Amino acid sequence: MQKISKVILVAAALLAAAPALAQSNRAGKGELYLGPLFTDGDSYVFDGGTTLRTDTGVGLSLGYAYNFNSHFSAGIDFAWSETDYRATAQPASGTTTSRSINGTIETSTIRFNGTYHFATSEFTPFVTGGLGWTYVDTNIPTGTGDPFCYYYPWYGSYCGTYVPTAATTKFSYNLGVGLRLDVGRGFFRGLVNQQWVNFGDSYGSQAATQYRIDFGTKF
Repeated sequence: MQKISKVILVAAALLAAAPALAQSNRAGKGELYLGPLFTDGDSYVFDGGTTLRTDTGVGLSLGYAYNFNSHFSAGIDFAWSETDYRATAQPASGTTTSRSINGTIETSTIRFNGTYHFATSEFTPFVTGGLGWTYVDTNIPTGTGDPFCYYYPWYGSYCGTYVPTAATTKFSYNLGVGLRLDVGRGFFRGLVNQQWVNFGDSYGSQAATQYRIDFGTKF
């Protein structure tokens, strides 16, 4: 939240210092946007003493929004991300040896969001927030491989092995701030987004700081 607060202060200073700018043409238009997504690495401690450290995650965000006027828009986001991690699993009852685990966490999020632009001009700070669901796959096997076969239309019969992994889908919510610049039919925006995933039980809601650069078009 400290990072978001700093961005709000910078955005407010830029808005106050900016000269009169041309009015935007976003009111009454839909828009599509696409951009890279980066997630801060973090450290976690779980029940039993197991620890986990994630690297910076990379991914992609895709969304649609409708601008009801120059200030307010609402829409839907899809986001995909992968993050490498290193974990030290503590021994369970009856064992004495801890285990190091390296792997990749994959996440997919769908959320409905609203955005408020502080100015009606082409350049404006904004705040955004949303609610949705996040799918988390740790890629840690939870069973033995199950064989499967199917007929592929161009290459004929194919057989392989499916290994189930520890995965879950949980409620998530987010709050972000950023800056937007409209240029003709296109626009660019950068934002800092804090996302919380509610895992429940003793884990509660886990937060992750994300950075996005969106490239979009209005229609």
